[in-house]
Amino acid sequence: MIVIGVIGQKGGGGKTTTSLGLAGAAAEAGKTAVVIDIDAQANAAKWRDRRKLESVVVTGALQSRIRQTLEAARTHGAEFVVIDSPGHNDSAALETVRAADLVILPIEAQMFHLETLPAMRDLIRVAGDKPTWIFINKLHPAAFVQAEKLKIIIAQTYGMAVCPVHWSRLDVYGSAADVGLTPLEAAPESKAAEEIRTLYQFTIQQVHHLRESDEQTRQIAASVEG
Repeated sequence: MIVIGVIGQKGGGGKTTTSLGLAGAAAEAGKTAVVIDIDAQANAAKWRDRRKLESVVVTGALQSRIRQTLEAARTHGAEFVVIDSPGHNDSAALETVRAADLVILPIEAQMFHLETLPAMRDLIRVAGDKPTWIFINKLHPAAFVQAEKLKIIIAQTYGMAVCPVHWSRLDVYGSAADVGLTPLEAAPESKAAEEIRTLYQFTIQQVHHLRESDEQTRQIAASVEG
């Protein structure tokens, strides 16, 4: 089972949209996908209430029950789980990072969001320094060159990894959510749908690399002990 944690100190970065998009892409790929909503605003759970499809399971949980909720998901055959955490809640972010294989930190390309990164970097280190990728969201659809420059600047300025994938500011992200869908379902051939699939593939590749590296480390340790 793969567990992705989605965190962010600033509201509006797109944590829930990212969580639902990743889970939707996993479901499209044939995986049993679950979103654990630990945000008191319950945006993911409200999205579920508007939804008529059953391809993505959304369950609410207290931050203190993340481990137990993950174990229940594993028992019921979940293969891809996303934890959607609230903004302005460091303890929830800590628990999310601790429980995740990989962490995604969505931000908008504006100073209010960038100013939160040093605190988030420190929080991630306290929580175990899990592999974390800053994910830039809501860029102009035509700003590809500017986006690549921005990724380099953010990585150099804040000393954090920046996801090579970004999402554009497209109406379908909001309009699809309004009716309990993701862009993958509302407009499967759209630019937004392709962006979601690309981010999903990136997260899968990163987790596989991490697990391969861990397995190699275990094998080396076993051979040394032997």
